[in-house]
Amino acid sequence: MKKVLLGSFVAIALLTGCSDSTETKTEKPVETEVKVEKEASAESKLVDQVKESTAKITQVVKEASSEVASKVAEESKEIAEKSSEAAKSIGSKAEVVAKELTDEIVNKTKEAKDNIETSINNIVETKTDTNVASKGKSLYLKCAGCHGQNGDMKALGKSQIIKGWDKQKVLDALVGYKEGTYGAAMKGVMIAQVSSLSNEDLDILSEYIASFK
Repeated sequence: MKKVLLGSFVAIALLTGCSDSTETKTEKPVETEVKVEKEASAESKLVDQVKESTAKITQVVKEASSEVASKVAEESKEIAEKSSEAAKSIGSKAEVVAKELTDEIVNKTKEAKDNIETSINNIVETKTDTNVASKGKSLYLKCAGCHGQNGDMKALGKSQIIKGWDKQKVLDALVGYKEGTYGAAMKGVMIAQVSSLSNEDLDILSEYIASFK
């Protein structure tokens, strides 16, 4: 009887141990699944954070690019306006210079015209004069354009100033020009001027030129 009871207790102990072992083994997969779920949740949060950061960075880049483009456009417009103003200023200055040159040319032309008109008037006034002084004045008219009304100019900027010369000095020069024995730079010009004058004309002209004081 004792042996039967002992065998029963052993059987119950073995069954109890197997049951505990089985329960322990079945609990481990549940803990693993919880751990996996936690890890998956952490990874998901990390992915979401990365996505959010990427979106923010993209937005910042877009805003920065837009701001840069706006500033570039603004600077370009300002440069264009300044260039336009500079071009206008240069154009205005060029117009002023051109006007000044034009005015100067007009004044010089008017001055030359006045001199010619004065010479023509003198010719008309002395055309009928018969005395020596008037004839000398008439002869000198074609000289006045280069030598000046009173002989105080260098003809073509090259000759001597004849104002202050005495009659003999003037006469020697005029006769020398006519005969081709006198003159330097103005020789060719003066030969043509005096070749048609008589000796009497040269004498009268010399006396008139000598009267310039």
